[in-house]
Amino acid sequence: MDEYSGFIYEWTNKFNKKKYVGAHTGTIDDGYTGGGSEFRRDLKKYGLINFERKILEYVADEQTIKDRENYYLDLVDAADNINYYNKTNKSSGLRKRKLPIQSDRKMCSACNQRMCAVNYTDTYGIIHYRSKCENCIKRSRRQKPPEARWTKSGYKKKPTCDRCGFRAKYSAQLIVYHVDGNMNNSTVRNLKTVCQNCVVEVAKSNLAWKPGDLTPDL
Repeated sequence: MDEYSGFIYEWTNKFNKKKYVGAHTGTIDDGYTGGGSEFRRDLKKYGLINFERKILEYVADEQTIKDRENYYLDLVDAADNINYYNKTNKSSGLRKRKLPIQSDRKMCSACNQRMCAVNYTDTYGIIHYRSKCENCIKRSRRQKPPEARWTKSGYKKKPTCDRCGFRAKYSAQLIVYHVDGNMNNSTVRNLKTVCQNCVVEVAKSNLAWKPGDLTPDL
């Protein structure tokens, strides 16, 4: 139907085949799903992808939509039908869906220069925004990586290799190992600083040594 004021719809849960009848003043592609507490609960539980909608009737006159909804509810006796989510055979009222508009999108609370980033779109098709823009969100995520377990114990990476005595020019040339292989054992006696050359030898040996958590070399 090319011209219509609203429509009567029926959703079917693909899992339990339970149905929900409703009416909407608007278009079929404006993102509106429906009301009803039990229907909304299962919609959240199973996801919209597991529901199938059928348009029962297009209504040209907005004034008759409630009557047409009542007709279909009475037809299946939805209120007393265990196969329906509806709790009554009377229309619960129509609500015109308010589409999101640009003015609803505020400026970033951090920089106040860019629009807030999109957070998500709910099942009604309404867009929800974050409090900050994409740039400020990315900037706040640049946090210092977690501290290695051996550094928390107070151990300091040595400038020389405990195996061969090699003196490193850069900290990245050395790795801290747990001698007994237990990453949670960060006692001083269980930690050894090893150069990259000795790392190969350790890997090919029968030693239980395991490299500790890596930390960035600043």
